[in-house]
Amino acid sequence: MNRRELLQLSAISLAGLAAAPALARSTKPRRWGIQAGTILRVLEGDFEGTLRAVAAMGYKEIGTTGSFGRDPHYVREQLDRFGLTSPNNHVAPKETYGAFQRWVRRDLSSQGIEDVYAETFSFKNVHAAFEDGIRTSKILGQKYVMWAILLPNQIADRPTIDKHIKLFNELGDMCAREGLTFAFHNHDREFAKVGNDVILDLFLDNTDPDKVKFELDFYWATKAGADPLAYLKRYAGRTKLCHIKDITATGDFAAVGSGTLDVPALIKASDDAGIEHFLVEIDRSDDPMGAIRSSIQYLRKTIG
Repeated sequence: MNRRELLQLSAISLAGLAAAPALARSTKPRRWGIQAGTILRVLEGDFEGTLRAVAAMGYKEIGTTGSFGRDPHYVREQLDRFGLTSPNNHVAPKETYGAFQRWVRRDLSSQGIEDVYAETFSFKNVHAAFEDGIRTSKILGQKYVMWAILLPNQIADRPTIDKHIKLFNELGDMCAREGLTFAFHNHDREFAKVGNDVILDLFLDNTDPDKVKFELDFYWATKAGADPLAYLKRYAGRTKLCHIKDITATGDFAAVGSGTLDVPALIKASDDAGIEHFLVEIDRSDDPMGAIRSSIQYLRKTIG
């Protein structure tokens, strides 16, 4: 090998080394998002200032809880003002949002908020709630109109589960007629079994895959003893959003990157599964703004 050939080979090798980090990290900046329930107490103290701070941290998307009890046109104006978009709406009519607000402030018990949600999403009231949610989502420019929580009494036995599966298909049709998409979100209770069947699997296997999508919560799946990686693989194309939150060794909520989850592996599997929106969420925190700041710092440093 002459000197010229050696120099050419060295240049090729160096170019390959320089490209290696780009293969591990996306060259396109990610649009990390946040689920607004994480910062609801802070939002209520200073709505516009909190949105400004969230955008300044580098977040690009925010999942809403209804329209935060406010005129959705006003909310849309503020999102546009700070360069934020919203992919999803955890449906919450104004009265329901008020109860959720009290729960976040810890002025309402968990049983109290469950009672309010049970009434809002009862068979007699749920269609009106989703009509409200669809109107709100259209104004906010959202794609996914969401059922945020399945309550214990809604999945207590197989006949009740079957009724809610039928309802989810109806809501899927209802949203599709308006050019939107119905989706639902898990906690830990959906990983319990009824007979030989996992409740979550029943919902995913018996609803229309084109009209009923899924938002996977990494924390709650792990808390239940399930494998979120396995669910991402099994329901690839069905799972369109995820909640990124970490879990401590004792099962508590943790800022992303400070717990025991293999977050990079989950993000890679999410990419492979076709997830469109990655939303940081920490259900309860004494310092929510600090938690979301450290979370996005970790994500940007580790993932991109």
